[in-house]
Amino acid sequence: MNYSKLYNFAVESYAKLPYHFGGGRAFRPLSLFVELTYRCNFRCNMCQFLNILDDPRLNEKKGEELATDEINRVVDQISGLGLIVFTGGEPLLRKDIMELVRHAARRHKVYMVTNGILLKEDVADEFVRLGGGTLFSHGMASVGISLEALGPRHDEIVQVPGSFEKIMGNVRHFVAAKKRAGKTFPLVWLKCVITSHNVAMLDDMYALAEEAGVDMFNPITYYGIPATDRLAMTGEIAPDASPVPADNFDTAELRRQLEKMRQREKTSKVQLRITPPGLTDGDVLAVYERRLDMGNKACYTPWSSAALSAYGDVFPCSNYTVGNIRQTPFMELWNNGKMTGFRRELKKRKIFKSCAACCSMVYEGQPSSYPLID
Repeated sequence: MNYSKLYNFAVESYAKLPYHFGGGRAFRPLSLFVELTYRCNFRCNMCQFLNILDDPRLNEKKGEELATDEINRVVDQISGLGLIVFTGGEPLLRKDIMELVRHAARRHKVYMVTNGILLKEDVADEFVRLGGGTLFSHGMASVGISLEALGPRHDEIVQVPGSFEKIMGNVRHFVAAKKRAGKTFPLVWLKCVITSHNVAMLDDMYALAEEAGVDMFNPITYYGIPATDRLAMTGEIAPDASPVPADNFDTAELRRQLEKMRQREKTSKVQLRITPPGLTDGDVLAVYERRLDMGNKACYTPWSSAALSAYGDVFPCSNYTVGNIRQTPFMELWNNGKMTGFRRELKKRKIFKSCAACCSMVYEGQPSSYPLID
């Protein structure tokens, strides 16, 4: 069963009624993306937060990160059986991470994105214990583990020697713990951002995902838009900003790797999910060739989902804030003037130029005429 497609269909359907008839307002959010911290023990060379990771202000603001109860209060306002995504930075650096996960898992599905280095046996075992029974149950739904390449190349990208072997050891324990418990959930994903540093080994990474017994391999297109300065909340990205392309990228190699992965997918037990989900392979290539047709794309995400920064700022998307929960209650922000104005402008334009390759981008109507790779 393709769990991602089922979930994406449900969320998009939930958003479309207010999108077409709500005048900028939306139903209660169905999902919440929580950036728990911007602190991280890796320094991935393509990270959108790389500009703040070594900023002295980051440690100075550690005490300003949202407290456990502040996060839980917002989580409790998301629709029942909605999706709570914990990300960062590295979420496992939060000392209260298990308390946050347990609280969210009581009423919602929980997804975590982690670099995996701190996904020790006790953490993995607890995630398995919290695993939901079905796709529509509350509990730990999935864990996405960032693995940016194979072996020493991964260690170079994240700038942590020996990290590849440690992560894979943690992954194998996680998979074994699921099997011992007889559980389908949480699903275990291996994720990577497609860059010039790993493009030639994508199919080999898919093969590693098969060997490790995970549920999904998830290559992600390089977004190329830096995040707003989360420390100062300045420098919002203009809607017509152009994403910066990946440097020295071999698109011919990407085509070869896509062909090999699609061939492997035909017989693999490991699902292949390329993000943005549903994007044709032709359009994945077009992202890197800087010729992506945005005329047939749309975004419905701000009608179903919100993001919360580590310091309480609320976003309809990653680079535009509508207020802070420490000044205004979350549900007031959800349909306030800035949020409804943003939605109306997005609906008017269908999508912004700066949205190219964002994971929330979907097709409006039929996919691009640029063909799939068979």
